Amino acid sequence: MGKIAIISGPSGSGKTTVCNLLEKDPRIKKSISVTTRPPRNGEKHGEDYYFVSPAEFEQMIRNKELVEYAMYCGYYYGTLIHPLEDALKKDLIYMLEIDVQGALQIKKKFPQAISIFLLPPEKKTLLQRLKQRNTNKEQDMLLRLEVADKELTYKDMYDYCVVNDDLEVTIDTIRKIVNVN
Repeated sequence: MGKIAIISGPSGSGKTTVCNLLEKDPRIKKSISVTTRPPRNGEKHGEDYYFVSPAEFEQMIRNKELVEYAMYCGYYYGTLIHPLEDALKKDLIYMLEIDVQGALQIKKKFPQAISIFLLPPEKKTLLQRLKQRNTNKEQDMLLRLEVADKELTYKDMYDYCVVNDDLEVTIDTIRKIVNVN
């Protein structure tokens, strides 16, 4: 039987980088979320996200195709149920890179899921990382920082908190948590 590993954290905490590196292990399969936000430069449909219209997303909700979904910074994000079920049958670790709202929904439906909250070494690091992305408008960055403050209040609800200061140490720590040493 496979496992579910949830990786959450504020925007700019390094979730995508960490998940992409963890997914290099063939025992780990990263979920591809569905979103209504427009793609950033270099993002590909079906690789980074499934980019859909709000109407398509709402149809997925009605069809019960999503195991969880949430509104984040004005856009829908969600996790498809079928790939998750397939990964569990294949004895894989299915890694969900999702926000706090989604993580709480997953934990309610799958209490055995391993939840990991990724923290920046300090708050100013979040702003630096968001600026380095060079993809967020000033208003979007401010909204993401405001949401980050709220998300940080949920960190104690996670099974583990990992400070993403040294990427190699972060990856090694998470690999030990999900037991793929």
